[in-house]
Amino acid sequence: MLRKRLRSALAVGCLVVGSTLIFEAPAQAASSHAIAKTNGTRAAEVWFNRANGSHGNSAWFDLYDAKCDAKPVYVTWKFVTGGWSRWESATNDGGCGNTMGINLGGGGFTIDYKVCVDDGFLDDSCSGTVRDHN
Repeated sequence: MLRKRLRSALAVGCLVVGSTLIFEAPAQAASSHAIAKTNGTRAAEVWFNRANGSHGNSAWFDLYDAKCDAKPVYVTWKFVTGGWSRWESATNDGGCGNTMGINLGGGGFTIDYKVCVDDGFLDDSCSGTVRDHN
């Protein structure tokens, strides 16, 4: 009887750990990330990935639409330099559960970025600005 309980507990523990590893994999590989919430729940998430030999040896974003609300999500970013810079953006309108990759290029740079949900109003729901580097 005790062996049966131990086997059951071990099986459940393996499933929990295995599930955690599967769902957490993108965040663990990324250098940093940002989350935008609407009505208190996660609606959009973006991961910044430093160049690592894949993606043409370029840094990239993974932009994820986390909420089934029919609202597109987007990431805005700028490369931080000593001179003039401007914000750029890319939109993921593929729908709930869709992830879109955005290549940023290689070399050394510093980047500021944030993720937003297009609320259809002037003030979209956005994360705070995150700074990272390649």
